[in-house]
Amino acid sequence: MEHQIQRALQSADAMTEFLRELEPFVYRVSYHLTGHRQDAEDLAQDTLVKVCRHLHAYRGDCALQSWIYRIVMNTQRDSLRKKKHVELVEITESSSTSDGFEGGVSLKLSVQRMLKDVPEVDRQIFFLRFEQDMSVKEVADLLEMKEATVKTRLFRLRDRLRENLLPVGGDVL
Repeated sequence: MEHQIQRALQSADAMTEFLRELEPFVYRVSYHLTGHRQDAEDLAQDTLVKVCRHLHAYRGDCALQSWIYRIVMNTQRDSLRKKKHVELVEITESSSTSDGFEGGVSLKLSVQRMLKDVPEVDRQIFFLRFEQDMSVKEVADLLEMKEATVKTRLFRLRDRLRENLLPVGGDVL
C-alpha cells in the first residue's frame, strides 16, 4: 500500500487509479452516514478531493482505511454545520413475493429506523463494528474512545434493538 501511495503522489494517472480503488469504500461509508444516494455521492466526491489534496500528510501510523474513514466523518460534519439541519430520508418497503425476503427486509428497515433515533456516535459504532466488521479496539481507536465506552454503547444498542425488534420477530445480535 505504501508503494501505491508513493506512486499516487508522483503521478496524476496513479492518483486517479488510487482514488478509483478507494471510491467504493468511500461511497459505502458516505451512504451509511447520509442515508441518501445523492448526498452520499456529494460527500464521497468531497472526501476524495480531500484525500487527493492531503495524501502527502498520511503518516502511516494507522490503517489507510481508518484515516480515510476519519476524513469522511469530518467532511460530513463540516457539511452538516454548513446546512444547519439534517433531513432524514424515509425508507419505503418494497413489495416481495417471498415471505423470507419480506421478513429480512422488514428487519433491516426496522434496524435502520431505530438507528435514526440514536446519537450519531452510536450509529458510527454500529456501522464500524457490524457492517465494516471492525474489532471493538479498532472502533475505539478510530473514534478516539476508550474500549469500555464502545462496549457500553454496543451493549445499550443491543438492548434497544432487542426491545424494538422482538415484536417484528427478529433475532438480535
